[in-house]
Amino acid sequence: MSDAKLLEVTGLNVAFGAVRVVKDLSFELRSGEVLGLVGASGSGKTMTALGITRLLPPSAVTSGVVRINGETLSAIPESRLRAIRGRGVGMVFQEPMSALNPLMRVGDQVAETVRLHRPVSRAEARRAAREALVDVGLEQGTSDRLPYELSGGQRQRVAIAMAVVMSPGLLIADEPTTALDVIAQAQILLLLQQLVRTRNMGLILVSHDLAVVAQLADRVAVMSQGEIIEQATADEILRRPCHAYTAALLSAARLQPKPAAPLSMSARTSPPANTASMPAVLDVQGIVREYPRKRTSLWRPAPPLRAVDGVSLSVHAGETVGLVGESGSGKSSLLKAILALETSQAGEVSLLGESMLSAKGATMRRLRRAIQAVFQDPYGSFDPQWTVERLIGEPFHLLASVPSAAARRRKVAVVLEQVGLSASDAQRLPREFSGGERQRIAIARALVTEPKVIAFDEAVSALDVLIRGQVLNLLAELAQRLKLSYLFVSHDLQVMRAMADRIYVMQRGRIVEEGPTETVFASPRHAYTQALIAATPKLPVT
Repeated sequence: MSDAKLLEVTGLNVAFGAVRVVKDLSFELRSGEVLGLVGASGSGKTMTALGITRLLPPSAVTSGVVRINGETLSAIPESRLRAIRGRGVGMVFQEPMSALNPLMRVGDQVAETVRLHRPVSRAEARRAAREALVDVGLEQGTSDRLPYELSGGQRQRVAIAMAVVMSPGLLIADEPTTALDVIAQAQILLLLQQLVRTRNMGLILVSHDLAVVAQLADRVAVMSQGEIIEQATADEILRRPCHAYTAALLSAARLQPKPAAPLSMSARTSPPANTASMPAVLDVQGIVREYPRKRTSLWRPAPPLRAVDGVSLSVHAGETVGLVGESGSGKSSLLKAILALETSQAGEVSLLGESMLSAKGATMRRLRRAIQAVFQDPYGSFDPQWTVERLIGEPFHLLASVPSAAARRRKVAVVLEQVGLSASDAQRLPREFSGGERQRIAIARALVTEPKVIAFDEAVSALDVLIRGQVLNLLAELAQRLKLSYLFVSHDLQVMRAMADRIYVMQRGRIVEEGPTETVFASPRHAYTQALIAATPKLPVT
């Protein structure tokens, strides 16, 4: 680590009208050092990162001093600032597709960054792009592929290649691993660590998750309501936090196993005794799900891609079952088959003893009432112009008889209150709610038909740790009070350990391990399960 100051931030303020979202922030960073900028959603982390690079929207009003290598960014013209953004500082965002053109080959996109900052030929720029892509761990030939042909982890590596191809001294990574599975997350964190070491870069790692930051950071600055409330070495923050907010973040990150201590901030109940002896409300046998491949021969079709290969699982009354695996393992394809949203090529799904796959008409509507789903991004499944009342009431068409307007309003009010919102929220629009509140609305919509089973597909993976804890507590309470069974699909093993009575581990379309959650965690038999557990970020025990 160099003694020279790479970045100096003094009295940084960011405001939108009368609302100050960043308040008098001051910190510094040296070459070869990693600073973790941590806080819950809305704490001002991203606004700070954008304020440093002057990428804020025109409506933002900023003040304070930001210096990179001694040069004051607020005192230079836009043309010089553009050069610094490429050569002096690179930025990586949470969702790489927001930085990638879906119609351009990834090599051309990295090459475009080179040509913006260096007077070279197209051939030289492409050569530099190929080298950068290899440097971030991608295979030769990746440069000729389109973004949609890559996994989430691969796309994030492309975004990192774009950020570092000009060898900037400072890299800002804003939630670069939040949406990734634990294996891809571990790979990206290792890549960032290697870049810092080999290039002597300074890194600001922005995250809501202290367990992620603990893997890399030398120092940690904790933000709340636009201010840095605590700043110290990573070890001091993790082992001896001084501020109650920091302690709350740590507590929320340390999800406890379900049979043991309660989740943070709320009491938890133990799982029902001997759930395996109870009837299976959901029984899945030998499901096969295939997708057609692009034809490569004029004479014969390409063999189909088998995303789900003969999978069987069950969920018993009052039980929470976890389905875990990395991206591409087939989890979501299996869930779509279970919900009869996609056609299976083989197998059977029984719900309450009746076939889901052969049901039609009134029988299918009745079964759909009994199983509902909550997805990762509730906003993606909401019509932004509909009120909450209309969104939650949408599944009423599955009922045997559609209730009156007054009855609908009463039922919507009941489920809103069940998820911790107010009946008065029914007339608001989705954009007026936070991410955690929108997920509560999605849960309310799932509850409105009084189902027996709810399936959750990465339902908390995009939430910060404080909101995640609140939503998991809510789900545990609802399961106990309403006698619900859950199928919980996630790549997050901490969430699985906190929620699930039993788990199934899925790899390449097959179940490779199953059993009681604590048994699987304590004595994983399959090498893939062992790799998942080893890749999960861990906080030091205090």
